[in-house]
Order: sequence, then structure tokens, then C-alpha cells
Amino acid sequence: MGYKTFQIIVDSPTGSYYAGSNVTGRVVLVLEKPKKVRGLKIEFNGKAKVSWSETESVRKDNNETATETVTYTAEEEYFSNKYYLVGSESNEVEIPAGENIYPFSTTLPPRLPTSFDGEHGHVRYSIIATLDRPWKMDETSNLFVTVITPVDLNLLPQIKEPVKKEANKTFCCLCCKSGPLTLAGTIPFSGYTPAQTIVATIEVDNASNVRISAVKCKLKKELKWIAKSPNTKERIDKIDLVKVELDEVLPNGSKSWTQNLEIPHMPFLNLDACSIIKVDFYLEMEAVATGPHKNLLLTFPITLGTVPLYQVNGVSQPTADPNKPVPLYPPLQPLPEPTAPSENPDIGFKAVPSIVSPTA
Repeated sequence: MGYKTFQIIVDSPTGSYYAGSNVTGRVVLVLEKPKKVRGLKIEFNGKAKVSWSETESVRKDNNETATETVTYTAEEEYFSNKYYLVGSESNEVEIPAGENIYPFSTTLPPRLPTSFDGEHGHVRYSIIATLDRPWKMDETSNLFVTVITPVDLNLLPQIKEPVKKEANKTFCCLCCKSGPLTLAGTIPFSGYTPAQTIVATIEVDNASNVRISAVKCKLKKELKWIAKSPNTKERIDKIDLVKVELDEVLPNGSKSWTQNLEIPHMPFLNLDACSIIKVDFYLEMEAVATGPHKNLLLTFPITLGTVPLYQVNGVSQPTADPNKPVPLYPPLQPLPEPTAPSENPDIGFKAVPSIVSPTA
């Protein structure tokens, strides 16, 4: 290889940046002896990829059916920037022996999906340094950095309002129609940060003759993967983050509860700028009916952010001190101004170490 060190180092101590901020750093190249190259180029890119496989039945030309594995994929690019730190595509230069340091800089677009790795896809941001060598295999050094687009919940007025929902249904038993089952739920607002608590009020009025075996309350996460090839197809994965099961409600009975649901510590995820991976959070209240009857269900969309609400209906929130941000996992560094995230680009995510590899 002819070098002792070929490494990308970014100035952020965590290897993490807010969308819209500047990414700066240096390429460190330590050579055992002088090396002739076209140049040393640097490339920055952000991409998303989705991929999963399914076994499907297909009809052959002879009208017989057979099973085959179909792989569904999609890719999306958010930005790409590359240039030569030394040399050019059409020239040849000699890099001297010893330590050579080449600073670099690029500005991230202001609207990017957060870095994410999931079961069927990912959003990744990479920096690639390449020694462009004429008539020989190029040598590269790669580094992945974390990018996050924060969400200040105070800038979303619609999530500060209380949310009230109600649903009812009747059951038919033989020729008789029962009285109604009513399920009502309320949450004081719909915008939260991880580690905050949702205070939910649930009311069940069971005027029917069907026993409600339990009332379930769940905080759920829904990931949607959208493939474009060989055709457009969606896959949805649902994950229960919090589950609480409340008491039964007998026929002609009623009950009410005030239930606290603590949102778990988890990496913040903002995929609004991604069209092939979507994430949604919602609170689900369900009255479970016995026998051959369908359950009664209420759904409350939940918005997760990085900056908690300071006030709701004129009442200050206990976790809204900007000097004591709600802890996330991995933790965010404190924001000096929640509405100006670019002033503090460092976030507490660990960067992937540099990887040196040859490319054709």
C-alpha cells in the first residue's frame, strides 16, 4: 500500500451534526515514501436504501404456478459533493513521504432525514477519501457520520391542543340489539420528547350485554418501507413501545382510568425528508370484547421532538427548561437556542471508525 495512515478525522468530537451545519475535518495521509497519484479527492453523500425479500407465487408460460423469491428495493439520494483536495482528474502529482494533512469542509442541506439503521433499510451519511492512482487500484478511507434534523415542538401549535376522541358500537346477539358500548379517551396534548410521560384518560361506558374482558392502552411505533423496484410495494412493521392492560368492564357497567405512559429512551428519529422510509407514533386505546365481536378502538397520533413544549394552555411544563433538556438515548448535547439548531452541530452519537479499503 505504501502508507502507514490513511484516515478521515472530523472536528465534531461525537462525529455528529445537525442538518444545515458545516462538516469540517481533515484527511491524514502518512506515506512511507513519495507516491505519484492523479490526486486525493473527497466525497460527501447522504443516501437511503430499502430492501427486503418475499416468497411469491408466479404463473409460468405453461400456466403452472411456482414460488420464487422477489427482492423489493428502493434508493434515494439527498446530497452529493466531491472535489479534489490535491491534484485533479487530468493531472499527476507527487505526495511527499511523511505526514500530509488536507483540511476539508462541506455544508449539509438544511432539510435531511435523520441517520437511521433498521431491519429493512437505512439512512446513512458518509465521507470517502480516495487516492486516485493512474493505472492502479484506487485506495479509499471511509467514515460514516450521524446527521439529525431536530424538531422544536414549540413551533408546532397544533400539537399543544388537548385531543379528545370517542367511539361507540352496538352488538347483535341473535335477534336482539344490545345497548351501546362507548369508549372515550383524552390526552392533554400530542407533542412529546422521549422520557416524557403521556397522561391519558380512558372512559368505558358498557351499556351492552357483552363483557369487556380488558381495556388495553399501547404506545406504538409504525415503520413503513416503500420499495420502487421491481414495482411499488409497501411493507409495514408495528412495534409496541409501551403496553398497559386495565380492568374488565362488565355488562351495564362503566369505569374510568387516568393512566401514565412513559415514553421510553430511544434515538430520536425524523424521517420527514425521506420518501422511502416513514415512521409514525400513536397511542392506541382498545376495549376488548368477549365472544365473536370486534373490539372498539381509538387512535391518537403522537409527535416526537427534541425540544419539549414550554407551555400548554398557559401552564409551564416541568421538563421544558432549555438548560436541562429531556434526556435522549443516545443523549443530545444541550441546545443554546431550540429554534436555531445550526449553532451547535454536535450531538451525542458515536461515529463509525474509519475503514480503509481498496476499490477497483
